[in-house]
Amino acid sequence: MSNLPQQQKAVIFNTTTDALSFTSAAQTPSPHDGHVIKVHSTAITNGELTWAPFVDWPTLHVPCYDVSGTVVTEVAGSPFKVGDAVFGRVHAGREGTAREYATLLPSEAALVPEGLGLEDASAIPMSALTAWQAVFEKGLLTGSYAPASVPRVTDAGEIQGAELAKGKRVLVLGAAGGVGMMAIQFARLAGAYVAGTASGRNDEFVRGLGAEVIDYTTTSLKEYVGGEEGKKFDLVLGCVGGNAMLDGWNAVKDNGTYICVTPGFREPDGGKPAGVRSEWFVMDSRGSELAAIGRFIEKGLVKGWVDSVWKMEDFEKAFAKTATGHARGKVVIKIAQDEE
Repeated sequence: MSNLPQQQKAVIFNTTTDALSFTSAAQTPSPHDGHVIKVHSTAITNGELTWAPFVDWPTLHVPCYDVSGTVVTEVAGSPFKVGDAVFGRVHAGREGTAREYATLLPSEAALVPEGLGLEDASAIPMSALTAWQAVFEKGLLTGSYAPASVPRVTDAGEIQGAELAKGKRVLVLGAAGGVGMMAIQFARLAGAYVAGTASGRNDEFVRGLGAEVIDYTTTSLKEYVGGEEGKKFDLVLGCVGGNAMLDGWNAVKDNGTYICVTPGFREPDGGKPAGVRSEWFVMDSRGSELAAIGRFIEKGLVKGWVDSVWKMEDFEKAFAKTATGHARGKVVIKIAQDEE
């Protein structure tokens, strides 16, 4: 720790005034039970500044929880060593990563996949982990969440599980968003047929991921189904709220599954379809899953998207872009301005 500065640059969120600010005098963290990393980039999660009532943040809190960077302190028993390039998702109950140095637990971290830049790496963790857990753990698309029952890349580089969900139909609401685009890719890895809701401007993008596009600006899901049971879906994944979330109930099969990752999830008036299993959840940060996803990234089978990259001093513009709700992929703040 003697080589680290005592103070650092950071973005600060005041939980009393709801104001963001910039400081050059934030305290550098100590290791405790996690690695101190030199932050390269961090990504914003839309709506994260509204989480204060649900977590124990101090009045002056560092936001942003998706991170990439370089390990600078060791942790006994950790597989990561000083100098390793890592990425991960910091638990939102701790201090975030919009600062020059941050703390990342070994359980939250994975090595950055070969060939993936650090800006791109920071955009992966939350979206990928949420989508993976929604599709396979909560959605049980392949019938089980046992290691042999999900798509995987073996140590020998072989891809397994490509037909585990063959014949299944998956619908992703909000297909062009960070979680939605990952969910499309994961469901397709397992062999499922995938459709997604998106606006016309994202039609080509979502089709490029391999999904049928349902333009929510012109066609409701009730209209899309049109009373045909065969057009309904085994798994509906909701990455949007409001009326669009409620419309999703029109597209889930009897005995199907509806998983939602946005607040406000509820059943429709009159109750949900017969036998439908439904759940709202918040992802867990698991470095082991992130490493498994990273193998698909190295194979070129999974890709994340960076909407835009902002300098640390332009944090207000970065948060404003995220708040529009129309970013394609993640909005990234590059912390290490002196590095590529």
